Amino acid sequence: MNLSWRGIDRGTLGDGSEVTFEVYAAKVIWDGEYRDIPINEAEIDPLIGMSLLYGYDLHIQAVEGGSVTIKLLE
Repeated sequence: MNLSWRGIDRGTLGDGSEVTFEVYAAKVIWDGEYRDIPINEAEIDPLIGMSLLYGYDLHIQAVEGGSVTIKLLE
């Protein structure tokens, strides 16, 4: 993806283990606006961080094939 490398960060996973991540800089379009965000490299499915979701309502249908909606809080 040709992202700019920004450094190394540590994080704690859900099971309590600590890991080290390579961190890159990226620009995304979020809710119609460009935002600069850090990207932590990991060999897993992509995740959205809580800081990106701040100020939004997240609704998940926790069933196979369920929908996920993200709406700006008013």
